[in-house]
Amino acid sequence: MLNVPPQAFPAPRSQQRVAAGGRAKVPLKPGRSLMDWIRLTKSGKDLTGLKGRLAEVTEDELAKHNKKEDCWICIRGFVYNVTPYMEYHPGGEDELMKAAGTDGTDLFDQVRTTGSE
Repeated sequence: MLNVPPQAFPAPRSQQRVAAGGRAKVPLKPGRSLMDWIRLTKSGKDLTGLKGRLAEVTEDELAKHNKKEDCWICIRGFVYNVTPYMEYHPGGEDELMKAAGTDGTDLFDQVRTTGSE
């Protein structure tokens, strides 16, 4: 048996803690863990849909990609195709959809800050 005070685990800034503000994780389907996502990203599959090319994206173009089947999000001026990540996101698809087709920087920063308390 470990002699560790209960308040020490998980560590105060650990991602295992759920912040008092309600950063909740949702149950993921089997095969959709963080390790599964890492394996997928290392598989060589084109997850961006751009075949390695960079593309300049206008606000109008970004706004068109606002569905679960076609979801892009802008964070700090970079646009990400998060469609393949939907089922792997620890906050669930609904959390990503809050920023679908828009600049989600403020939401991202808000959740990231809340989750580190």
